[in-house]
Amino acid sequence: MRAFGMILLLVRTLLLPAWADGDAFDRTLSQVGLSKETARFNPLDLQLYGGGDYRLPFFDSLHLDPWRVPFVASVVRRDCLQNAENAAALLSAASLRLSEGTRRTLIADPTEPLKRKASEMKQPLRQAIEAVYQSAGQSLPPRASWLTQLNTVPEAMQKPVAYLLLAMIEARRWRDLAFRDAFAHDAPSSLYEMLCQPLSRAEGMQDRFNTPYWCLMRNTDLKALFAGAHDLLLAAESVAKELQKASIPDGFRVDIPTPYGTVALHDGRADTFTRQKYLLIVDTGGDDTYLGTGGTISAEHSITVIIDLKGNDRYLQDAPMASRAIKDVPDRKTRRAAPCIGGAVLGYAFVLDMDGNDLYRSLSLSQGGASFGVGVLVDAGGDDRYECYTAGQGSADWGGGLLVDRAGDDRYHGFSNVQGYGGTKGYGLLLDVQGDDSYLADDTNIDFPSPQTEAHNVSMAQGAGYGRRADYTDGHSLAGGIGILVDGAGNDRYICGVFGQGVGYWYGLGLLCDGGGDDVYQGVWYVQGASAHFAVGVLEDVSGNDQYTATMNMAQGAGHDFSLGWLIELGGNDTYRAPNLSLGGGNANGIGIFWDSSGDDRYIVSPSITLGRSNIGARGSLRERALCLGLFCDTGGKDTYPEGFPFARDNALWTQPGASQPPMPREYGVGIDCEDAPVPENL
Repeated sequence: MRAFGMILLLVRTLLLPAWADGDAFDRTLSQVGLSKETARFNPLDLQLYGGGDYRLPFFDSLHLDPWRVPFVASVVRRDCLQNAENAAALLSAASLRLSEGTRRTLIADPTEPLKRKASEMKQPLRQAIEAVYQSAGQSLPPRASWLTQLNTVPEAMQKPVAYLLLAMIEARRWRDLAFRDAFAHDAPSSLYEMLCQPLSRAEGMQDRFNTPYWCLMRNTDLKALFAGAHDLLLAAESVAKELQKASIPDGFRVDIPTPYGTVALHDGRADTFTRQKYLLIVDTGGDDTYLGTGGTISAEHSITVIIDLKGNDRYLQDAPMASRAIKDVPDRKTRRAAPCIGGAVLGYAFVLDMDGNDLYRSLSLSQGGASFGVGVLVDAGGDDRYECYTAGQGSADWGGGLLVDRAGDDRYHGFSNVQGYGGTKGYGLLLDVQGDDSYLADDTNIDFPSPQTEAHNVSMAQGAGYGRRADYTDGHSLAGGIGILVDGAGNDRYICGVFGQGVGYWYGLGLLCDGGGDDVYQGVWYVQGASAHFAVGVLEDVSGNDQYTATMNMAQGAGHDFSLGWLIELGGNDTYRAPNLSLGGGNANGIGIFWDSSGDDRYIVSPSITLGRSNIGARGSLRERALCLGLFCDTGGKDTYPEGFPFARDNALWTQPGASQPPMPREYGVGIDCEDAPVPENL
């Protein structure tokens, strides 16, 4: 039975002294004649609007069944944390969720034959270098001066490095296969230059008139790309861990030129590596400086790996950035994108730093950033600082971008498309296992003014999935990808502008999961489990006394225009400062769901579309028959509600009429506060 009629302000409140057995969501939905089977988008309605190529089945599984979200979010979080020591497994999961699945270790380790081959070599390093030359169709220079230096490399390094070099040869075969058809249409060098355009010119890259870009999309084999990336990362991680355990003496420094870039094997002294073509760097210690290294710096130089075993290192775009923050770089928006520090374009780029308090500072396509490639940055320990202007810190379009930080109190600073961002056919993951961390998507220096409010940046950060909306331009829309930020534990701080903190846009999926700690979330519009235009945005916080602040609109469990927004808060005494369209707010046939599982919570919000209310808005169109839902659910604790909402109180069930005037029959708004009917974890 529906609780609201044609009177705009009609509110029905029921005191709930006790609950019978059952699911709080089921009981709440039943008050407006809905159930989990009917409180979802109807595909027949959806097909009349929107659309976009490369829509992901993983996205559909949540968008079309909102009640899977809490369970799936918890699985994603647990899987990421359980595989924090195995980045190759994280990459395999990325390929599966992009429907480009490769499970290379399902039967056995695919690199085991290469490891066995390296172990049987009598001169492993020399023979592996010779294999690199042969794979390029060249012969090993017989009188090269560096050949005699190979013997200075400690025996403990020789076979592991040989194994990794053999894996790099195989990875290059996979990479070439991935782009074989694309390179038959356009020169690799011209495609590389197109993908590395300055931000000032890159905004129109996906324009339908840009034939090379669309041809590249149609002809890239992501399955092959991920297969090669997985095996190479599996080998690189294995070698890094083996070398970390070994006792490696100082007294060697060898730089070996190869057709695919230099192989640099350095001891524990401090080094400076300048921007050049490195195939492999293994550095055993010292406080090192990497200038522009660790990225695919040309179409021909398609693979690079850095392994640094210890030291307080600096990874910089260039030398001036040693003392100049990103926000102080004057040409940051007009400078050509130069991949570095785990930034991959048309290839693979991995950086594995195993210990130390490190600084990472770069402009774009770095720190686990990728465009038609796979970029990975793994930092195994230390209190680290990450600064990236855009397209980094776990960011990808057409490929995978991973940033994995396993320990320490870390600081992340970026502007846009950072900290877990996925564009079309992209999977971006920022995984921070533990520590008191700070995530800042700069909203002070306005370089990316938002259409919603020019006083704030478009962040697209901290778990953001984004697609190209072209229904009002050339009609060739591109569905968004998957952007995920997972923080395992610690007292963390998240700050962004517009679009962030578990947000989706145009068939994109954004997910932010925080495993525990007293956290602070601050944002403006479309934040904290919100989404717009056929998308899904989810924020899950497991425990801690948290503070949520959103200042303008659409936040904290809010969905707009056939989108789904979820905020899931599983424990702690929390405070919510909310704007309009929040705390279970649905707009323009969106679904917004808010759930606080337990704790003594405080809700601060002015009268608006909030606390379980919806608004279709458009009248006289097919939208009138499509569902719009706002649902609020607090299942534990003694809570404080604002005076402007007398119906909202402990142990109460309420419904609210639609915000359209007069309300429409398909506008549903419902809320509940109860003490003894928690929602099952396996919802």
